[in-house]
Amino acid sequence: MTASLSRITHVVWKEFIQLSRDRRMFGLVLLMPVIELIIFGYVVATDITNIALAVCDYDRSASSRNYVDHLVHSGYFRIAAQCHHITEANRLLDRGVVKVVLTIPPDFSEKLRRGKTAEISALVDGSNSNIAMIASAYLEQITLTRAVQVRFPDRGAGDRIVVHPRVEVEPRVWFNPELRSVRYMVPAILCVVLMESLVVLTAIAIVREKERGTIEQIIVTPIRAGEFVLGKAIPFIVIGYINMGAVMLAGRYWFGVEMAGSMSLLLSLSLLFIMTCLGMGLLVSTVSNTQQQASMLGQFLLLPNLFFSGFIFPISSMPEVIQRLTVIVPLKYYITIVRGIFLKNAGWAELWDESLVLLAFGVVILTAASFVFRKEVR
Repeated sequence: MTASLSRITHVVWKEFIQLSRDRRMFGLVLLMPVIELIIFGYVVATDITNIALAVCDYDRSASSRNYVDHLVHSGYFRIAAQCHHITEANRLLDRGVVKVVLTIPPDFSEKLRRGKTAEISALVDGSNSNIAMIASAYLEQITLTRAVQVRFPDRGAGDRIVVHPRVEVEPRVWFNPELRSVRYMVPAILCVVLMESLVVLTAIAIVREKERGTIEQIIVTPIRAGEFVLGKAIPFIVIGYINMGAVMLAGRYWFGVEMAGSMSLLLSLSLLFIMTCLGMGLLVSTVSNTQQQASMLGQFLLLPNLFFSGFIFPISSMPEVIQRLTVIVPLKYYITIVRGIFLKNAGWAELWDESLVLLAFGVVILTAASFVFRKEVR
């Protein structure tokens, strides 16, 4: 036991020395998580603000101006062009100057004064369906507080009128009251960064020994294949936890995303995912002869995990066949765990099923990878 621990320690120490000598690689390993967090945090965020708006105000009253100010001050809309007549609407939408054109009728203020429901026409650019749906939803929700009607023209089936009764709605949002998408994305970015660093770096570390011809020298020593793999893996487990800490600190102090749940639970359940990633990296190393091949294959494994894990696209919106395929994606379960701990203060009672699936993935993949690796080095 003591001899085995000594051999593993020597491999771990050797790996740390190699990492420290490659200054550029070492710096990239430490800086990459923070850089990716900032890029994903700003680029992948689904919040849409400053939607370009034009208003054809035929009423020109204090009530109509107050309504437009209400839209602008919400932060979701901005006045991007002047519209003096409805005939200008097509030109503004065709040229992409604005995404929404509102038409306020001449009797707007008069109807409000009499206690009737005023109608407003909204033309929405549907070339980008996502922006169109979100802009319509914003407009309806903001208009709800003004107790007016919004008419969305539909050339195929007549006008669609959204009627808002004079009722105050007081919604209460749990877990993410500000509805900031970055609070939803930062925990997922932590998962992606952890997988990317562990799979690729583990594969590269072992393939590097192949390229230099030192793996044969190591194998003829008394060290066993399992000890060699464990010695190679431990430094990257440490790096994985360092990357997690860097992402969490950057998320906390840059994006203001705090963790609501238990840190100890997050670290312990992360070890299950780390096992899976190490096994995937080991499998990549067995079919790669160069570091470039290992890097490319690692990225190839990462892509399906990105697309089918719910990281960017909700799984519920995918076709049913694709939804069934997502059950074999390990990142899906880890993202559910991390988002649950970060946003909902979820505990073991809520996360035990995902944790057991992730444990099964880790044991199966790591065992299979170790078997293939032992067979290759014999």
